[in-house]
Amino acid sequence: MTSTVRRISHSEMKVFLRCRRKWYLSEFRGLGPKGMDPTGALRSGSRVHVGLEAFYTPGQDALDELKAAQDHDWGQYVAYLTMIGEPPDLGTTEAFQKDCELERIMVEGYGEWIAESGEDADLEFIDTEQTVSVRGDRVFPLLAKRYGKPFEIVGKLDARVRRNMDGKRLFVDHKTAQSITMALPMLQSDAQMLHYHWLESWTQEGEWTDGALYNVLKKVKRTKAAKPPFYARYEIHHNNREIGSYEARLHEIISDMFRLEALLELASTETAGAIAYPNPTKDCSWECPFFTVCPMFDDGSRVEHALRDG
Repeated sequence: MTSTVRRISHSEMKVFLRCRRKWYLSEFRGLGPKGMDPTGALRSGSRVHVGLEAFYTPGQDALDELKAAQDHDWGQYVAYLTMIGEPPDLGTTEAFQKDCELERIMVEGYGEWIAESGEDADLEFIDTEQTVSVRGDRVFPLLAKRYGKPFEIVGKLDARVRRNMDGKRLFVDHKTAQSITMALPMLQSDAQMLHYHWLESWTQEGEWTDGALYNVLKKVKRTKAAKPPFYARYEIHHNNREIGSYEARLHEIISDMFRLEALLELASTETAGAIAYPNPTKDCSWECPFFTVCPMFDDGSRVEHALRDG
């Protein structure tokens, strides 16, 4: 953590709440998987976001920017392999090609859906890919004083829009998903949406943000066998009570995070793993890059060697 100002995002808090050991390794120590693997849901979703950002940016072509992002990720992977003297893995190559094909189909189809459905006809896109931040000493002065270091709470909005029909101002969040409707029951209480809306309430002085447009792209190639819909948009609103409740929750999460940081800064390597205890679930094997080394913190193995060499 070398930055002068400690930046706290929703994604970091999500990791902290999911598993403190994963947070300790990825956020506190800044570790990550080696190899620059360009495949997987996270990398693929990021590339689709690049294409969607270009779709809403004048003078840019969504498919061209998507292709550039794909080439960039593949180039990083090949450069890493060249450095260690290994050829591209056949399985990774095939998986990446499939990811790229699906990404192109999704972004291309999104443009067709927008043109046919008229979903954007009444929307004015104010800006895209905006980072929003609030200083910790402004919103939580006592916590900032106790922590003793400058911090800010941040988020990155995919877009902001204004609806011409009623003048409402909304922020947009793009999501790629296996199902269009699976996440719908939880959208109202989605902490990420609450986080963005809370940030907007602190930063958009003089102009109220009414809620979120949840823009969903289904991860499917749209073959004859695939069942539509492939794209959908849901509008989510939060009232002042919900935003206030989230602020109280935010204070407690950050307090717990700072408390654990203080303990870890004084802890030995042997005790750090116990202090930052794990939360094992059936998803660890595919979700966590530290899955294989995590048990080594508890069984006396040489975990630091594994982390260094892994």
